[in-house]
Amino acid sequence: MGELVTLRRLGALLAVVGCLAAPAAASASAPVSDWVETGQVTFGDIDAIARTQGVASDGQSLFFSGNIGLLRTSIDDPAEILTNEFMTAIPSDLSDSGHNHIGDIDVADGILYAPIEDGPGYAAPWIVLYDAETLQPTGDRYLLPVSVLRDGVPWIAVDKPRGVAYTMEWGDTGKLFVFRLSDFELIRTVTLSEAVPRIQGAKVFRGNLYGSRDNGAQKSIVAIDPETGQVTSLFDRDLGDDYEAEGIAFIRRKTGTVMVGTGIKQGSGGYIEMRSYRIGGDVTAPVLSRVKLAPKRIRPGRALKLSLTASERVTVAARWSKCVGPRRRPCGRTKALGANRTFSLEAGSNRVSLAPSYARSGKKPVRLRPGRWRLSITPTDLADIEGTAAKADLTVVKPRRPATRRSRS
Repeated sequence: MGELVTLRRLGALLAVVGCLAAPAAASASAPVSDWVETGQVTFGDIDAIARTQGVASDGQSLFFSGNIGLLRTSIDDPAEILTNEFMTAIPSDLSDSGHNHIGDIDVADGILYAPIEDGPGYAAPWIVLYDAETLQPTGDRYLLPVSVLRDGVPWIAVDKPRGVAYTMEWGDTGKLFVFRLSDFELIRTVTLSEAVPRIQGAKVFRGNLYGSRDNGAQKSIVAIDPETGQVTSLFDRDLGDDYEAEGIAFIRRKTGTVMVGTGIKQGSGGYIEMRSYRIGGDVTAPVLSRVKLAPKRIRPGRALKLSLTASERVTVAARWSKCVGPRRRPCGRTKALGANRTFSLEAGSNRVSLAPSYARSGKKPVRLRPGRWRLSITPTDLADIEGTAAKADLTVVKPRRPATRRSRS
């Protein structure tokens, strides 16, 4: 088990083990199974009421859902409440019609998506949209077809790159329902490779759907490829029969990716736990060293070799900048040009062929002109932790003028 941390200390933990803000890729990569618990935090009494169902993050804030409420908190300290609608989030007309349960939520582009049920009959499952900052309904809401969601809508997961949202039935089901994000029309039903009942919450990460199951003592985390329906069992959290698993979220920042899962500890008087997991338990940023360009002076069009040592396996983003500083300190000021080039490095020594040109979107690369240039190389490791950029300088000299022969008089 991970170390029990206080609410205040979790802020420091998340600052260290946060994650990238980049969106998930549209195509699914291999699911990540190497998650290691790195911490947990407990909410009690009134603080627990609005955190009993779901959790989400936009990389700037954390969002929690309870049976009838929503909270927005600081991402660095989830005890610091920024917006509080923990008792009044369900619109009054839905509340009057018997809607009394918000499931696991999701957030994208400033909009919070909340699934709202009218149990125990489950006759009218709604997705209600809220302003993510104020937690007030935007006025947009969508009634989902009860013909396919016969026992409510336990969670919603937004896949912004694909322009869709996902959900499933809570019981013994082998189908994933895909809704168009713009109007929540059901556009596809994906048959799963195996049934995975009792998913309490789900989110999209790196193109796959990751689900938190309340299945016996295991409390498993699974991945679903939303295109093929392939189900992959990732790992069991082994939290015991007296624990009810709830929501799941991915907090993505430059300091890495944190997967968090919430749950209710039965017999604890209603305490909510939020446990944090890191890929490989990694909290250390990658380091690039011994960075050299050879040669350091070239004429236009010459090939370059970049040699460097990586502390671990990484993906790097390389970008050229023109040195525009004064003659005595020409690279004291720089102007970045073109787009990043990305490539992978293995742990240890690496040698990479590099073209002395910068890329432009949709256009041919531009050769480096004579002058001083700086190459910045930023590493990101498998846990999404971004390291400090390494730099190497290059001088491009003017091409030689062709020799001219003197004519005899």
